[in-house]
Amino acid sequence: MKRKLLFPPIYPITDKKMARSCDHYSILKELVRGGARFVQIRDKYTPAAELLKDLRRCVDFASSRNVTLILNDRCDLVLCSGAFGVHLGQDDLPPETARTLLGGESIIGLSTHSLPQVRKASLLPVQYIGFGPIFPTSTKENAAPVAGLSRLRQACNASSVPVVAIGGIGLQQVGDVLKAGASSVAIISALMQAVDLTGRMQQFLEAARGR
Repeated sequence: MKRKLLFPPIYPITDKKMARSCDHYSILKELVRGGARFVQIRDKYTPAAELLKDLRRCVDFASSRNVTLILNDRCDLVLCSGAFGVHLGQDDLPPETARTLLGGESIIGLSTHSLPQVRKASLLPVQYIGFGPIFPTSTKENAAPVAGLSRLRQACNASSVPVVAIGGIGLQQVGDVLKAGASSVAIISALMQAVDLTGRMQQFLEAARGR
């Protein structure tokens, strides 16, 4: 039986390059100061040894503040750092294999971009799915076709696990995305490009509460 995962309405994803930060630890501290409770560390460029040092600091900090921290793609670094789990893409390690490596208590999320992928995810050992892009986004190269709110609503109805909406979502769209049925809204660029990251995190939470 899949463990039910309760999400806060805003799910920040870190990006050092976009935030012009030297490490994820600094980003994480600002996000948590702004009210973040569930954060994904996303890094496709930093060498593993350097990244692991950063991740261990992040995990220690998150644990001390009861914040759930997961990593993008890297099951090996989850095991080495003590993070809560991993978020996988369609071309990453299969969720079944990740579950074997990480054990039954780790969180596993899976990106989906179509209704067939959403339905298939119901048969996989994942606690939640990401679905998108909901709106046009420049964050990811070769992004899947834009889904829109209508397709998001269909995905939420078809999914047996919580749906995290992602892709091109700003302050003005948060309310509509949550009303469409998403359990949470993943934010990258609209947070990472903010001059005041803590303040912008607070604004997103206020937008979610006011939906």
